[in-house]
Amino acid sequence: MKAIGIDIDKKRAICFAIEKEAEGSYTNLTGKVKYFEIKDDHDNSELRNFQQVIHAFFERINPDFIAIVSRQTKGRFAASSVSFKLEGLIQCYDKTNVTFVAKPTLAAYYKKNPLLIKFDNNYQENASKLAGYLLN
Repeated sequence: MKAIGIDIDKKRAICFAIEKEAEGSYTNLTGKVKYFEIKDDHDNSELRNFQQVIHAFFERINPDFIAIVSRQTKGRFAASSVSFKLEGLIQCYDKTNVTFVAKPTLAAYYKKNPLLIKFDNNYQENASKLAGYLLN
């Protein structure tokens, strides 16, 4: 089974893809791609390119699950409006249902379960936790 966890941070979507083998080991499928970023959210061609590139990544992985770490929509710590554009473009992927998981859900899960997945960079932590959560 394969899963992609996505953590959206401002103008970038941090992706982490893993596959769980039958014996329970994990294989990192992310490769050299660590995140997808846009510079100008008012440039239509850049938004279309973002969608094409991230959907091509999904096609290459062919995941069973895709999920995004939920962000606050209101209040003092609300996420940027650009991040919601990226979220919408990701949700347009029609071959696998894209779901949302709240950070408190991940925190509660990892209080009781160890993180068995190795990630390359610290900024991938939330995305890797989400991918691991999806496969358990």
